[in-house]
Amino acid sequence: MSNLLLHSILSIGVLSLAMLAKTPTPLPEKITPYPVVANIDFAEGPIFDRHGNLYFVNYLRNGTLGKMTPQGGVGVWCETGGQVNGLKVDSAGYVIGADAGAKRIIRVHPNGTPIEVLTDKFEGKPYLSPNDVCLDLDGNIYFTDPSNETPEAPIGSIYRIDAAKKVTRLATGLKYPNGLAVTPDQKQLIVAETMTNRILSFDFRTDGSLGPPRTVYQFPNSSVDGVMFDEYDRLWVARWLDATVAVITLDGELVAEIPAGGSKVTNLCFWGKSVYVTVAERHSIHRLDVGVAGKPYTK
Repeated sequence: MSNLLLHSILSIGVLSLAMLAKTPTPLPEKITPYPVVANIDFAEGPIFDRHGNLYFVNYLRNGTLGKMTPQGGVGVWCETGGQVNGLKVDSAGYVIGADAGAKRIIRVHPNGTPIEVLTDKFEGKPYLSPNDVCLDLDGNIYFTDPSNETPEAPIGSIYRIDAAKKVTRLATGLKYPNGLAVTPDQKQLIVAETMTNRILSFDFRTDGSLGPPRTVYQFPNSSVDGVMFDEYDRLWVARWLDATVAVITLDGELVAEIPAGGSKVTNLCFWGKSVYVTVAERHSIHRLDVGVAGKPYTK
């Protein structure tokens, strides 16, 4: 066998294995929501740290952050002094929160205290109502800042906090920007625009600014909230009043619509091969055993 022929066969084999590795695992035909946490005043912001602790907001009453340990113990982890919506955990184990009640972005020590205010105003003006946060692999923090604006006068914005804690407004004039996530290749910022029921994509320019938005997917009904990527780079979307979690590709394909076990589906996160969904109508968090893992958003 010639070296050229052998090289060709090996190349085809490697390519075939790479294509096979990217083929998504089929989702189960039936997925039953399993309640794991109850007694949440307004269920939002679920996120796990690398040790398997689940953090969420408003346990027992508004203004708290709750925590469920890997052993299943649940309690109030800290008092925020505001009312937080979206949460993420950074690479050092600190919990980052969008505090809509106090109009700020906070970072909470892994012990639950102290609470550091990363930003509470931009260019001398307070934020409107910070809603959700995400991180990129370099540790930059992105957050949405919507308000109950009318479609005729949209004023929602997206901001970035860099490692030096400098805040930059990346986009404005949006119709209630809500959940957001950086794509796994770090080339785009995905934003759920609640008022229009659509998922937007912004390309990152070389200087870190954002290009103009384009629509990735337009849902026919209300609405879109928190989002996260799975291991196959598909976007999972909390569908507020639709009572489902939708799975879409960035090419605009609807892969699945999974019942969340109640309405007012606000947010979601992955742990193992399951998705944990906050369902505000039921004041609870439900586990969906989907057989798919999430994509890491920190190093």
